[in-house]
Amino acid sequence: MNLKIKPPKTLIEERFQFITNQWSEISIPQQVENVCKGGGKWVQLRLKDTDIETWINIGADVKAICHEYGAKFIVNDHVEFAFRVNADGVHLGKEDMAPEKARQLLGEGKIIGGTANCAEEVLELYKKGVDYVGLGPFRHTTTKQKLSPTLGLEGFQDTMNVLNAHEITLPVFGIGGIEPSDIEELAATGIHGVVVSSSLANSDDIEKSTKQLIHKLNQTNQNVNHR
Repeated sequence: MNLKIKPPKTLIEERFQFITNQWSEISIPQQVENVCKGGGKWVQLRLKDTDIETWINIGADVKAICHEYGAKFIVNDHVEFAFRVNADGVHLGKEDMAPEKARQLLGEGKIIGGTANCAEEVLELYKKGVDYVGLGPFRHTTTKQKLSPTLGLEGFQDTMNVLNAHEITLPVFGIGGIEPSDIEELAATGIHGVVVSSSLANSDDIEKSTKQLIHKLNQTNQNVNHR
């Protein structure tokens, strides 16, 4: 039996998300500006084990840069901070605030995403009304602690097969150690887009690398859609 089909609260058009990397030698605001210069339209600010003053200071800079370039400004985990700075939305980990409660606090017009590691978790988030899901990790990554089991292409395909069987079109973004060379195979599984952090934040030329990644992502999606 199919789940009741319902559209996400907020339409997600972007297929590329950048997550800031606090361990990079390049400052977070500079990372964000370079990504935005390269055409990035979605930035998620992630700061782990960080005091509120740092959130406020860095968050203000990142929001200003996103506003300048017309990019979405999403906050990782910290719902109260997202509300305080009027961010475009929040991404929730498995141990964070429930999506329903975050929706009540932030309002219907904000983007709420969730993290999943398998089809069952995606379906559960779908029922809770998230706008998109970050599925992963694709492979091992050092940017996140308490890493869930890696999925690889097979895990991604299995998950998308389940969603297709339920006729669910919730945007699913691949995350976790993704490199530009992975995009073509990942797109073939039917995911909506990808989330990238380290491979851009540690690039010698973030702006150029971002342009190349977005071009490859757009080109790959066009090829998939024309099959």
